[in-house]
Amino acid sequence: MTMYRDYWPRQRESFDLQWIRTVAPTTPVITLQDMKDHARISQSNGDATLLRMIGAATESAEQYMNRGLLTQTWQLTLRWFGDVIYLPMAAPLQSVTSVKYYDTTGALTTLATTYYDVDTVSRPGRILRAANQSWPPLQSGKLLGRVQITYVVGWATADLVPERIKQGIRLYVSWLDADRDGMDPNGQRGREAAESCWNDQVYTIEPTQTPYGYGDSCLV
Repeated sequence: MTMYRDYWPRQRESFDLQWIRTVAPTTPVITLQDMKDHARISQSNGDATLLRMIGAATESAEQYMNRGLLTQTWQLTLRWFGDVIYLPMAAPLQSVTSVKYYDTTGALTTLATTYYDVDTVSRPGRILRAANQSWPPLQSGKLLGRVQITYVVGWATADLVPERIKQGIRLYVSWLDADRDGMDPNGQRGREAAESCWNDQVYTIEPTQTPYGYGDSCLV
């Protein structure tokens, strides 16, 4: 029996996690009229600026909480398979579109769904090696992005986004609007008020791997 020395991480070797959003949401978490009602704004000459601020506030909320809020697609690349792979920004996780890997010939191959289970309840969502399955071997010598996971995160509609999160976005926009030049010495209080609504944070978790010599997932 030999170990997948080129296919499985050695002790203290990084999975080299990288993730990027490939498809952005098509609707805002809060509408322009919602924000104007909150800020008691009746005129329309500043609508374009408010829309940009709503976008900036939403990005800040997602970055602060490590969560995608409305339906959007992400891709995670990593150097190795792991028995449990947590998906960044996936709280909530809607679905996993595909798991691809570079096989021993260097061909990018789609992994059959029978190899893994999808957990949409975990925070963040995750995929797990299915029972009685072993991950396929990877291309030897390739270090970057040998495994690619594409997945969809976020709530399906803005109505499902928790009101506390949306209130934080409103407060963040109000702060941006009140301190447009960023020079107010007390301006941080507005941002802190918004962030206090975003305390339901989800942290990035490294994949877990069965240690060598335990179980059958790293042996051939």
